[in-house]
Amino acid sequence: MDLAMNESVKLKIHELVDSIEDKTTLMQVMEDVSFYASKKDIEYELNEAQLIELDEALAEVDRGETISWDEFKKEMDEWKKL
Repeated sequence: MDLAMNESVKLKIHELVDSIEDKTTLMQVMEDVSFYASKKDIEYELNEAQLIELDEALAEVDRGETISWDEFKKEMDEWKKL
């Protein structure tokens, strides 16, 4: 996206935000924008071993090697007992 396009988009966003009168809506917009503005790519914070583990977990999902939510909760309950 070029600089002129960035400025145009920012101006439109400012205009939209300025037009919001409802406090609840404004707070929701603030939460959403804050989330995306501060979002970092987790891959930059992982070490090599963690990246390998993440790749394997994604491959397991691709192969359909998953468990149900209920099974996950049961396993977590058993793990918490240890």
